[in-house]
Amino acid sequence: MKLFVATHNQHKIREISQILPGFEIVPDDPEGVEENAPDFAGNALIKVRAIAEKHKGEWCMADDSGLEVKALGGAPGVHSARYAGEPCNTPANNALLLKNLEGVKDRAARFTCCCALIDPSGEELVVHGHCPGHIAEKQAGVEGFGYDPLFIPNGHDKSFAELSAEEKNAISHRGRALEKVKAILGGGSAGDGSRVEHVERAEGKGGSRVLAWLKLFRVVNLPTVPGDVLVGAALMSFFSWRPMSGLAAAACASVFLYMFGLADNDIVGAKGDSGRPIPDGEITPGAARLARGLCLFAALVVALIGSLPRLWWPVALALVLSIVVYNRTKWSVFMGLCRALNVVCGVACVKIAFTQGDERLVYPVAVVAGLWFLYIWAVTRYSEGEEKNPGKKRLVGIFVGGIVYLQLLVLIVITMWDAGAMPLLVAGAVLLVLLRLFKRVLPKVSAS
Repeated sequence: MKLFVATHNQHKIREISQILPGFEIVPDDPEGVEENAPDFAGNALIKVRAIAEKHKGEWCMADDSGLEVKALGGAPGVHSARYAGEPCNTPANNALLLKNLEGVKDRAARFTCCCALIDPSGEELVVHGHCPGHIAEKQAGVEGFGYDPLFIPNGHDKSFAELSAEEKNAISHRGRALEKVKAILGGGSAGDGSRVEHVERAEGKGGSRVLAWLKLFRVVNLPTVPGDVLVGAALMSFFSWRPMSGLAAAACASVFLYMFGLADNDIVGAKGDSGRPIPDGEITPGAARLARGLCLFAALVVALIGSLPRLWWPVALALVLSIVVYNRTKWSVFMGLCRALNVVCGVACVKIAFTQGDERLVYPVAVVAGLWFLYIWAVTRYSEGEEKNPGKKRLVGIFVGGIVYLQLLVLIVITMWDAGAMPLLVAGAVLLVLLRLFKRVLPKVSAS
């Protein structure tokens, strides 16, 4: 497949060809085009529209990229290529950047790449890629181009110019943006909707920040969490449980523990993941660590305010430990254990005076918790490699959401046994409605 690219920069052509080896890259210099937009997306669109006029019915692409330095208010930004003035002078740009950062301790920065595409039907698509890092005190390395000798990506102690082409392309802003381009071109359409932004739906900066946090916490998945607790509490109906005073607190605490686990997962995996808010530079590691701590603190506060029984605390501790171990080992057995323990949290939140013979409780709890364990363990095993397979990623999202239907099924069976569990069944149905609503109104937030 041909891909017409609006550039005359041979360094870019080489990188694009390396990242998209299955496509015939045809450079087309958009001569005379003035890049005067205030952001990367605007400039990329200006260039791609210029060449698309000459190649109607073909795939056309342009990218605009640059370096954004926190201490300089995002500069050089869209002016990266001509930071030191006209014409483009890379040594002068690097020298000016170092001069402007003299004595500055916070040297955090990120590279941003925006790729604008026009498909054969004329539809415009825009994707972004980010690579966070910091600016070194001096230049190092001879590979790459532009600011590469000064930029050290997070998780590395070498500059872009010291990394091999393969190492750089795996983590670079352009590599991440072009992976999204590859997904679009591979399907001949917009591909994975969670990773592609239509130009007419582009988010503002504030909206993008909100979207990044929604992605970090996989908000579309949150309605699946309280249902585990509902099921656990409903199991106590076999033993004449009353009342449900601690149920709301346990459900809220489980949601906060789930959010703690998601933030911890992304923090631990930030170096190897792609397409996530932390490695893409949308959320800083420091902000994510703060959010992780606040989620754990919130779970403890809710449990204290809700006066959850003593039995709940060791179960919750086992849940936290399972979360931490899974995030660091990726052993799917621990993910299954996490959801099984969440059911047990529902059992443990009900205050009940046990009598002789109530040891039978272990049987229904073991059966249901075991079912949860097997289901989530299987989904987790299947999800391996989903980040490279949009089709599998969508299926994993469906399977994860499917736990709500399993919750409803168990709640229906228990309600048939004891009509007193009806409020829990109604609550489970509400969670299903919320899940469907979240998936509809937040299509860009991945469920896995």
